[in-house]
Amino acid sequence: MELTLEKHDQMMLFKISNGEDLKKEFCTKLPIVDIIEQMGSFVSQKYKTNIKEIEMKNGSYAATKRFVGLATVNKLKTGWSRQLLQTIVRLDLKYVEELISLKQADLEEFNERIGIPRNSLLDRLSEKQRHHCSILKCPMGRNDSIEKSRATPVVHPQLNVCVDHFKKNTAFTDGRYKSSQEIRKAYEKAPRVSFKDVTKSKVETPEFTNKGSKKLREQHGLSLCIIGAAGAGKTTMTKRMVTTCMDEKKMPFLIPFAQIDKDERWSVKTLLTKFLCRFHDLKPSEEEIDEAFHWILANQEKCFLIFDGLDQSSFVISNEPIENPDINDEFLPGDLMSLLLSRKFLPNTRIAVTSRPHSLVQFAPAIQPDIVVFLNDLLSDDVEKLMNHYLDNGTASEMLEKLRTKSPRIHQLTRNPLLLRLIALLSNEKGENVWTYVSTIAKLFFEVVDLLQLSAHHERGDIDVEVLNRKLAAMAFYKIIEGSVVFEQSDLERYGLSGENVQDFLFGVLSSNHNNRTSNNALLVGLLEVFFYFHHQSTQEFFSARFVLEQLPVGEFEEFVGKLFPRLEKGADGKLKVGEDSFANLRVFVIGMVNEMKNRHQLDEDEILRKKNIFINFLCDHLRQLFVEEARGVMEHQRQMWVDMMDFRDEELNREIRQHLNDFNFLFNFGYLPVAAHREGFFHFMQHFVSNVRYLWLDIDEWSDDEIRRLFQSIQSSTAKIEEMEILMNPQQLEQWSDHVVAILPHLTRKLQLRLIGGDNRTCRKLKEGIINFDTSNLQTEELEVEVVEVREHMGGGRTLLDVVLRRGQPPQFNN
Repeated sequence: MELTLEKHDQMMLFKISNGEDLKKEFCTKLPIVDIIEQMGSFVSQKYKTNIKEIEMKNGSYAATKRFVGLATVNKLKTGWSRQLLQTIVRLDLKYVEELISLKQADLEEFNERIGIPRNSLLDRLSEKQRHHCSILKCPMGRNDSIEKSRATPVVHPQLNVCVDHFKKNTAFTDGRYKSSQEIRKAYEKAPRVSFKDVTKSKVETPEFTNKGSKKLREQHGLSLCIIGAAGAGKTTMTKRMVTTCMDEKKMPFLIPFAQIDKDERWSVKTLLTKFLCRFHDLKPSEEEIDEAFHWILANQEKCFLIFDGLDQSSFVISNEPIENPDINDEFLPGDLMSLLLSRKFLPNTRIAVTSRPHSLVQFAPAIQPDIVVFLNDLLSDDVEKLMNHYLDNGTASEMLEKLRTKSPRIHQLTRNPLLLRLIALLSNEKGENVWTYVSTIAKLFFEVVDLLQLSAHHERGDIDVEVLNRKLAAMAFYKIIEGSVVFEQSDLERYGLSGENVQDFLFGVLSSNHNNRTSNNALLVGLLEVFFYFHHQSTQEFFSARFVLEQLPVGEFEEFVGKLFPRLEKGADGKLKVGEDSFANLRVFVIGMVNEMKNRHQLDEDEILRKKNIFINFLCDHLRQLFVEEARGVMEHQRQMWVDMMDFRDEELNREIRQHLNDFNFLFNFGYLPVAAHREGFFHFMQHFVSNVRYLWLDIDEWSDDEIRRLFQSIQSSTAKIEEMEILMNPQQLEQWSDHVVAILPHLTRKLQLRLIGGDNRTCRKLKEGIINFDTSNLQTEELEVEVVEVREHMGGGRTLLDVVLRRGQPPQFNN
């Protein structure tokens, strides 16, 4: 068995330490003083003296343990293990020689366990992490059973590389919260990577071969940020990363940012050992900590540091890494993370940081990650797998089809793992009645929170549910106004709450002011000083929206609603620009609650009416500014407003909004709608809120048949009058949908132009027949022009295939 001196030393140390019985026997049988005297320079004179002193004071056993400890922390000269064996042979210590001589089986076990001895600190820490990561949580923070966690299908959202994230990705570099649809849009055509790329798993045939995938597979010492919207599955993915690494003979270290106190100082060694031991209720000796850290230093390529939830951190990572740092020194967390990300420490170790996107925006070049990976939507098949797992009754395909037809907005949200599970949870509780509960996100959260608070598991101490909810709402709102997700004990005390009262919705983090060690569960019952966070930021946004509707006085309500919609201002070029949209996520919940105002909120009729009118006035003023000729540069915000307004489901409220907009001429000059949710939003918006359209331009070339059908139905079922409309389509679509084109003619008042990508006069045959048979007395205008123009590659030009003028009460006049 040919081994290098260094590998021989590692294996010898592993064999001696791999089991308490062998280590005890070795330390008992070895005449350590005689041994070290004959090992020459392999043991320095300083350590020889130290070992002899220990032998005289505490005996040979203790002295031999010291020798092993020195070997563990690399204080002996390389090659010491071969010299030890030669010395043992010279002294004719056959029993000890047989005991520690290396065999092929030792090499195999060394490789199998990546050099980590049984029952060592890293071995115990691995088992603790594996157990922790094998248990998933439900959306409200409760642990699933081990059996349910193990049975959960292993699926991952699509992973997209954000190429040149800090220079080109304008979706995030302005520091604003963005809607999940806008976030996904930014990555629509970004290169994909696989989960196995992220974990650097060995695969025979890579799933992807782009530069990002290749970089992740070939370079271990990378820093990467994994970003995603609320509920995208970041924390679940980190748990999968931990178990995958362990299965593939790597040593992961999973550290939640929320558990790191901003004022507590750490070294690399204590963060990866003492911090995690405290988190997992382990109590190692200093000797074990030293041994573990020296293994980490010697095996950086086998380590994977995973930091979860940067957006929940109580500290800011320094943009200026400390110069010439000592790896043994202690630092504040912001400085230590800066040194790790800048690769001044552990440069050959892979580091991953998960976060909502906004937390990365201030990263200076010195700490920017080598690669940024975005968690996009779940794939359709994976949505179905998860839904089948979480549903108690029925099948996912039935559930998803009903969602698609009854509540398209919620159907889109099932691609988010958090919201998928909330919907399944509600379906299990309500059965077929679930369809009355999932029309809006706010309604969905109302029902799920109610379910939790009615359950036998709900623990709130001695406080009434309604009182608790009002206090949680106030606390959540004022923290969002501050731009914070962190709650201190003083915040809870201000509202007369304890850790026990809030433990169903918030989790606690132990402050560094306490030396006591306790289990994580104790942190939630008010025994110690802790910081608190909502289990999920969407829950904080939900309670904040409740406060806006239920508790803000009318005057303050009016002031805040003005901030819900971003300012629209003209730039130097005369075009509109969107200001900071700080409350985009909160706006969705507020809209849903305005929709539910008369059913859900404990307000008198006068207050309901006043708040509703205030909200409608601000909303309509915003829409009037948004859909005009100058708004070509704010199309993304236009689309987002459609999506937001899908949560208006009350017909009476929708009629009031449409009445407020009755005299406004909308201009829809957006053409291509690449995101399905934007199309759904447009259908809903057109059908319920629009009375007059100055101009409508749509590119439907890549739309599905169902989407095209719904487009025409939304126009037919609306009361809208459309002055001018252009549709880009292909010849097959025109032939298939000619009847529907004819059916919307009564809604047009000046011109309809169909722009065909190819085709000829025969393509218009069916449309021409429909127009000939059309009853022109149904026109809302005296004269309407219908034109079909051939275009090439989505551009202008080409010949006119059909030109007809329709006059009320008269036969069509064809001009070609």
